[in-house]
Amino acid sequence: MAFVTGAFPADWYGGKHLPEYLRNNWRSFKRWYAVLHRFDDAGNHLGTYAWSGGTTADGEDAAIRRANTILEELLTALGELRFCDVNVRTFGVEMDGYFFGLVYRCDDAEEVDNPQAKVESIMLEPNDIMFHPPWDSGEYST
Repeated sequence: MAFVTGAFPADWYGGKHLPEYLRNNWRSFKRWYAVLHRFDDAGNHLGTYAWSGGTTADGEDAAIRRANTILEELLTALGELRFCDVNVRTFGVEMDGYFFGLVYRCDDAEEVDNPQAKVESIMLEPNDIMFHPPWDSGEYST
């Protein structure tokens, strides 16, 4: 699984900084990454390579271009690619204070008729792409 994405530090929204600080300094913390996640045939996570092309403050377009160049090199090094459906297990890694992974969540649905209802999802982080059951439908939301 490979992509270029923008990411904030894992603790960005954790209350460590005041909202005004976040509003005024986000460009210095938003990094643009080339990310390659590797899995075995059973869907187990083998490893993640994440390379930062720079921050939005450094120049977002240039940072994205650098990350795309590295991503192309990573994909070329893998050899012949075959695009297909994949089944992988959840995982998570933190690199340089930034989190990458597939994270399972089960939250209260807040339904009036059924207060016990739960909503399951899997988040692709830091992309903020959410997958919903049935897991094999290929549907997601951003």
